[in-house]
Amino acid sequence: MIEFLTALLVVITGVYAWVTYRILKANERVVEAMREQSEKVYRPYVTATPFIEPGNRVFYLRIVNLGKTAATDLRLAIDRSFFMFGKRTEHYDLATYSAFNQPIDSLPPDSEIIFGLGLSFDIFAEDADPTTCPTTFTVTATYKFGSKQVEERHFIDLRPYRNATALEDPLIRKLKEINDSIGKLTETIKKIH
Repeated sequence: MIEFLTALLVVITGVYAWVTYRILKANERVVEAMREQSEKVYRPYVTATPFIEPGNRVFYLRIVNLGKTAATDLRLAIDRSFFMFGKRTEHYDLATYSAFNQPIDSLPPDSEIIFGLGLSFDIFAEDADPTTCPTTFTVTATYKFGSKQVEERHFIDLRPYRNATALEDPLIRKLKEINDSIGKLTETIKKIH
C-alpha cells in the first residue's frame, strides 16, 4: 500500500510540476506580449510622406517622428536625385543635402523636416524630365531607440496627385476677401482725399 501511495504521490507531483511549467511558459508569453505592445506604443516612428498645402500647388516632402520617443542616430537616404523645383544643380539636389548624407543625432517626437519639392504642374508637365523631378522615389530611415535598430522604407508616389484638386482653406479664402475689401476701402479713401 505504501508503494502505491508513493507512486501516486510521484504522479501527482509530476502533474503539478507539468502544470506549473505550463503556467510559467504562459506567463512568459504574456510578459513578452506586454513588452512588445509597450514598445510599439512608446517607440519612435519616422515617416516620410508627400503633401500639398490647401490652396498651394507646391509639393512638399515631410519627414516626421510620429512616435512617443526620440529616434536616435537617424540616417536618411533617398534612392535617386530629386532636383527641387526642377533646378538641375547640385545646390537643389535633395540627395546631396546634409539630412540625407549625415547622421541626425536625435529626432524628438513630433519633430519634422520639410523640403519643398516643386510645383505640381511642373512635375506633371508632359515635357517634364523624370530624372530631374521623379514622380516616384524611396526614402529610407534607419534609426535606433534603446538597444534596437529599425530600418523603414517609405515609397513616395506623387502620381496619384495628378489632376487632383487642391482645396483652399476656408479661413484663407475669407482672409483674402477681407484683404481685398481693405484694398478697395483704401482706394476709396485715397480718392476722397
